[in-house]
Amino acid sequence: MGIITGYICLISFMVLALKFVARKAKLNKVNRFLQIIHKPVSCIFFAAGVLHFIIVLPVLKGRNMFVTISGIIALAFAIVLVVLCHTIKHGQKKMHWHRMMTVLILMLLVVHVIVYYVDFIRYLNAVSGIEISDVNVNEIPDGEYTGEYDVGYIYAKVQVTVVDGKISDIKIWEHRNERGGKAESIIEDILEEQRIDVDAVTGATNSSLVIKKACENALSGIKEDTP
Repeated sequence: MGIITGYICLISFMVLALKFVARKAKLNKVNRFLQIIHKPVSCIFFAAGVLHFIIVLPVLKGRNMFVTISGIIALAFAIVLVVLCHTIKHGQKKMHWHRMMTVLILMLLVVHVIVYYVDFIRYLNAVSGIEISDVNVNEIPDGEYTGEYDVGYIYAKVQVTVVDGKISDIKIWEHRNERGGKAESIIEDILEEQRIDVDAVTGATNSSLVIKKACENALSGIKEDTP
């Protein structure tokens, strides 16, 4: 949902910026049409921006710092732009601030999108590089073992309990994920099959991999492994 609101926000802003281009290019019909839809599109842009921030707020911890900062500043500038447009009465002065704030918001949105995609590719590469190795549980003394794994967008911390050479219990202490919450059911398969490298949960492959790797790290005595 966060991606959808992000695209709505970006597209609506580009439509708003197109009005300036149409006016400079003297495309009068296009300019008049954009003038008619300017206010409703502005409302869509602002509402989508606020909704986007609310939706992604819980997962900001796993985001690149520049993605978060550029997004927050762009939203703040959008709020300032709305306030200025409703408080400044002088037409020329209002237009000056409108143009300046629009350019700043556009620059921030460009940075936001570019850094997001670079960070997302890094995350995909980290996930694709995960290799699961089964650990011989029979050789592990009884006890409770903690392991974690972090690929940025997804993070898992687990506690694996070993009794009499078998995995008797797995507790997920933390699982930061996008839409992979159902991957947590994979612990049932691990307990049933008594091995870590079980099939991933359908529709939650990446979270399944991260949880399995956290379990492997726990039994291998690795407290943390961040690519």
